Amino acid sequence: GNSSYATKYVADTVATIQAADTLIKDLNLSFSMTPLSGNGNTFSFSIGAAGTFYIAWGDGTIEKIEKPSAGLVSYSHTYAQDAGNYKVRLGGKATGYRNGVDSAFKANCTTSEETENPTGKISKIEGSLGKIFGTLENGLTPTFYQTFYKCSDLTGEIPAELFSGINGNVRGYMFTSTFSGCSGLTGEIPENLFAGISGPPAEAMFSSTFSGCSGLTGSIPENLFSGISGAPASSMFNSTFYGCKGLTGSIPENLFSGISGAPASSMFYMTFYGCTGLTAIPEGLFAGISGAPAGSMFNNTFYGCKGLTGSIPENLFAKISGAPQAWMFYATFSGCSGLTGSIPEKLFVGISGTPASSIFNATFSGCSGLTGSIPENLFAGISGKPASSMFYMTFYGCKGLTGSIPENLFANIYGAPATSMFSNTFYGCSGLTGEIPEGIFGNLSGAPASSMFNGTFSGCSGLTGSIPEGIFGDLSGAPASSMFRATFFGCSGLTGSIPEGIFGNLSGAPAQAMYSYTFWGCSGLTGSIPEGIFGNLSGAPAPNMFYNTFALCSNLTGEIPQNLFGNISGTPAGNMFHGTFQYCNKLTGEIPLGLFGDLSKETIANMFAATFFRCTGLTGPSARMPDGTPLYEYWPDATTNEVAGMYSGATGLSDYSQIPSAWK
Repeated sequence: GNSSYATKYVADTVATIQAADTLIKDLNLSFSMTPLSGNGNTFSFSIGAAGTFYIAWGDGTIEKIEKPSAGLVSYSHTYAQDAGNYKVRLGGKATGYRNGVDSAFKANCTTSEETENPTGKISKIEGSLGKIFGTLENGLTPTFYQTFYKCSDLTGEIPAELFSGINGNVRGYMFTSTFSGCSGLTGEIPENLFAGISGPPAEAMFSSTFSGCSGLTGSIPENLFSGISGAPASSMFNSTFYGCKGLTGSIPENLFSGISGAPASSMFYMTFYGCTGLTAIPEGLFAGISGAPAGSMFNNTFYGCKGLTGSIPENLFAKISGAPQAWMFYATFSGCSGLTGSIPEKLFVGISGTPASSIFNATFSGCSGLTGSIPENLFAGISGKPASSMFYMTFYGCKGLTGSIPENLFANIYGAPATSMFSNTFYGCSGLTGEIPEGIFGNLSGAPASSMFNGTFSGCSGLTGSIPEGIFGDLSGAPASSMFRATFFGCSGLTGSIPEGIFGNLSGAPAQAMYSYTFWGCSGLTGSIPEGIFGNLSGAPAPNMFYNTFALCSNLTGEIPQNLFGNISGTPAGNMFHGTFQYCNKLTGEIPLGLFGDLSKETIANMFAATFFRCTGLTGPSARMPDGTPLYEYWPDATTNEVAGMYSGATGLSDYSQIPSAWK
């Protein structure tokens, strides 16, 4: 309580810290962390290696750790004030590492079951972890699995010497997610960061290493992985640079030059995903990879790399040959809007065999800068029974592609349809011209599959000519959900009549959205709607089953066929006939008796909304039940929520003046 005591206390504290600093120098503490300011007065981190370690907590406290066995153990310290006022140093030497993915060292930046508020948040790191957790005399190396995982408050550059002292072979998961989520890191990736690492690849060795490090800048170092040589390992570069949007320049041609041999599953899965600043793909980037394909090997590899320019190298996958694998080229170039030039004809020349699920799913999706025609033989090696989502969104949004769709593009596909097999394949390809080839989808036969032709030509406004009669093959069986949803949506350039047997010989209960938007906006189609176009439907309605099917088909003529919708009966469904014929102002004649079947008296939202909106050419009475009762009398309490605009503008109907306002 007096000034002389306070002076003595301060002098003792200074002397203690000075003595601690002297001791610290003798301990060769090689790595330091600065706790995040304002995160409280407790700081912790974990050590997974066995050995003897020293922690200088920064306030004069030095702790010696004797750790006889490997396994993550958390060490914490409580300060008299905010932990961010101190620098924590770590020294010592590891003597053992646990098998598996346990990290030798881990910052406690994320919450866990034991602690709601993490006490391991850090703002800066300096020095070398490798000098503490180095390669042992027996050659065993550590892993740094999730070492700084989600340390989003960590700023500054990655220390160039961080892993110096580690020499020798890699281990599986050695640098998996090491810096994942460290969005505050800045500067360039040190060229010699992994310089001491050498030997054959190991599973997931660089998986997500820099994932989410959006603040890193500069080019990817040419020799970053130069010590790694040998046959590929699964997931070895899975998401390595995922989301590193600050990286710039060309991808180094020799980045993977030491990797040679047969592909491994997911080896380049999302490697450069979202790297919007990268500018070029080298021709020889994957030159050492040769042999049979592996699953997901190029899945999302360049997804979202909108800064990439120039053409796709013709020989990028030249040494890959063999049977297709599931998800192999899924979204490989998706979102690469800066790529230009034509798609190389021999890009997939080595791929041959039966289709695999999602093999070309979204491969070029969003590549709006690609030009020229789709190569005739791009998928020439693919033959056999369809697989689910095999060409889902393959050319989605490729508005720069021109010319006709090659007749033999999918010529070798045969057999029963598969789910989403051609869903959105050419969606938004407004630059494609010419007629749709008659045999475009090969030789299909069998029961429909859900979403099989959902949006296939949606937005292809440049296509011309008639729809081929046998375009969908020989289909038979029960309808499937969304099977022809928006197939020709917005194809305003198509002309001629709708082929009579276009959808095959379908029969059975309706399916959800089965013909929703099928011909929406096909204003160039002419002639009558074929009588048996939807097959032999029977059973309860399904939601959205004929939602906007012929909407804006303003040049269709003739009468609506008597049994167009088959024998529908049961409880109405939401949007079941919403906008089915809206703006079909050249349809003529009477609405067939019982067109909508024998429905029960429940009312469902939008069940008849805008069904005949602006159908000014229709005559005779409004739509009736099979016994002749007008719909508005059968459902006298229907509100605008169920039937708004059903007959709006259909002034040629003989009972138009008697129709309640809710239906107009």
